[in-house]
Amino acid sequence: MLTVMPISIRTLLCCAVLAAPARSWRQGEDATPAPEQAAIAWYGTWEQGLAEARRLRLPILLQSAAPRCSEVPGMW
Repeated sequence: MLTVMPISIRTLLCCAVLAAPARSWRQGEDATPAPEQAAIAWYGTWEQGLAEARRLRLPILLQSAAPRCSEVPGMW
């Protein structure tokens, strides 16, 4: 009986620790940050992104990707 009790307590503590981050993640799931709080800004055209980078005097990170098409590998 004495060996079962510590194992049960450890199991309960592990479950509580693992469940806490999941609960806080679910609460924040619906909350979308405002555009001014977003860490990364996305622009639909090169001109918009370039104008904003010039205005803020910041570098641009350009990411390009393409799916596979007719057995030609892309960067996806």
